[in-house]
Amino acid sequence: MFRTLLVDDDFLVRTYLKTLSSWERAGYEITQDVQDGEEALDVMKQKEIDVVITDISMPVMDGIELIRHIRQEMENIYIIVLSCHDDFEYVKEAMRLGADEYVLKNALDEENLYEVLNKSKKQIENRKEKTSEQIRNKKLLKIGSHTMKYHFFNGILSRTLSGKEREKKRKEAGIIGKYGNSAVIVMFLHDWNRKKNEWSPLEEEQYSQTFRHGLIHMVQQYFPEESDYGEIIYLGAGVFCCFLDLSLLCRDSIMRQRLMDMASICFRHCEKEPCSFGICVSSICMGEDGICQAYQQARKMMKYSFYDPSDILYYDHELEVSQHLPQEAERLYEQIELWKNSGKKQMVEDAWVRVIEGCQREHTDGRVLIQWLKQLDKRVGIRREPEEYMQISSLEQLKETGKKFVNQIFAEEERTVPEGICSTVKTVLEFIHCNYKNQISLPDAAEAADVNPTYLSYLFKQEMQIGFSNYLQECRMKCAKELLRNTNCKIKDVASMAGFNDYHYFSKTFKKLNHCSPADYRKQQ
Repeated sequence: MFRTLLVDDDFLVRTYLKTLSSWERAGYEITQDVQDGEEALDVMKQKEIDVVITDISMPVMDGIELIRHIRQEMENIYIIVLSCHDDFEYVKEAMRLGADEYVLKNALDEENLYEVLNKSKKQIENRKEKTSEQIRNKKLLKIGSHTMKYHFFNGILSRTLSGKEREKKRKEAGIIGKYGNSAVIVMFLHDWNRKKNEWSPLEEEQYSQTFRHGLIHMVQQYFPEESDYGEIIYLGAGVFCCFLDLSLLCRDSIMRQRLMDMASICFRHCEKEPCSFGICVSSICMGEDGICQAYQQARKMMKYSFYDPSDILYYDHELEVSQHLPQEAERLYEQIELWKNSGKKQMVEDAWVRVIEGCQREHTDGRVLIQWLKQLDKRVGIRREPEEYMQISSLEQLKETGKKFVNQIFAEEERTVPEGICSTVKTVLEFIHCNYKNQISLPDAAEAADVNPTYLSYLFKQEMQIGFSNYLQECRMKCAKELLRNTNCKIKDVASMAGFNDYHYFSKTFKKLNHCSPADYRKQQ
C-alpha cells in the first residue's frame, strides 16, 4: 500500500475524499490528513510518505511552497495537485516545480480518482525502486569508503605507508585531514572476549557500522564544519578509533580543548550503547609519525585501564604497567599447595588481599596476571573454561575471582577434628595434609611427631575414630575426586597426582568406595 498524505484546508473536502473506496482498490492508504503545508512537512519528518495529494490555495503555507520544500528535501515523493478551474496559472507553476500529476476537484469521484491513482502506480513503483537502489548504493559507497580509510590508517600504524604513497592513498580514500598535528581517541569494548563468541562475523560488522554511523552523526551535530577532520575507524576486535587532525587549529590551548570536546562526545555516544566501553585518549602529537605516536599512547592507556576504570583515561607519560609479577603473587603460588592441604583457608584469603595490594602498587600488566592465574589454577587442580580468563578485564574482577578461588579449593570441608585432640595427633594430621600426595607411611608420620609407630597407630585410632591408613586413603581419594571433577587429566595421572602409586589398586579402591569407576564418576560430574 502506498502511504498517502492528504493536504487541504477544507475539512469537508478531506472528509469526502477519505470516504472514497478508490484508495484501497488502487493500493493506497491515507496515512494522515492535514490542513496546510506546514503541518504536512511536520508529518513527513516523522513518517515515511510515498504520495502527497495537496490543494494549491491554503493559508499559512500554500501548495506551491509545499511542493518547493518537498522537491528540495524529499525529491522522491510523488505529488498530485488538486485544483479548481481558475487555478490554471498555479497549476503550471506547480508542475514547473516538480508536481507529477494534477486533478480537478469538481471532477473527483470514485472512478476518476481510481483512474488517476491507478495511472500513477507504475511511476510511484519505479521511483521507490530507484530510491531503494540509491540507498543501497550509498551504503556500498560508505562501506567501500571505510575499507579504504581503514587500509590507509592501518598502513600508517604498521609503518608501511609514508611519503608520496601516503599522500596518494589519503586522497584516494577521501580523507581531507593531512594529520600534521594528530590525536587519537580509542574506544574499546570491555567484554569483547565474550561478544566475539556470541556474534557472528556479520553481526560484528553490522554493530560496528551502526556504532560508527551513530558517532559520526553526533560529531556532525556538534562540529558540522570541522567534522571532516576526524575519521572514525573500526580496527576490529572491539576497538574503534577516532583519528583527529588538529593541523588547522593554531594554538595548543585550542587543540587541547577540541580534543577534550571530542573525547566528551565519544563518551556520551558510548554511554548510550548497550555494551560497556572504555575510552583512552592520547596527547597531541606532531609530524608525520604523530598518528603512530598518538595511537601507541592511547593503547598504553588501554593496559592501564585494568587498574583505573575511569570514564575517560587521558595519556600520562608517568603511568607505566609492569611486566613482572609482584612478590606477593609469587609467594602465593609457592605456598598454595601447602596451605590448601593443611586447610589454612584464612592464610590463602589474606594472601589474595596482599596480591591485590601488590598489583595496585606495581601496576602489573593484566595479561601477565591472567597467565599467573592459569598456572595457579593448574597447581591446585581447578579447571576453568578459556572464556572465564578472557572476561577478567579489571583488577576488581581479579579480586572477585580470588574470592571464588578460595571458596573453590576449600569447598569440601575437612574432616572435623574432635575438640580436645592431643598435640601429637594434630601434628600427624598436619603432616598428612601436607604430604599425602607423596609416598608416606605410619613410620614417617611417627618420626614427624617424634613418637613410636605402634603407639601412634593406637593413639590416632582412639582420637580420630579411624585408622591412620584409612584416613590417609580418604585424603587421597578426596583429592582424586576433585581432580576428576575439575581437570581433564588422564585417570592414570589423576591417580599419581593424588598419591596412589598403583593405578590398578586406585581403580579397584575407587570403585569399591564410590560404587562406580573413575571414568563413570567423571561423566556423572
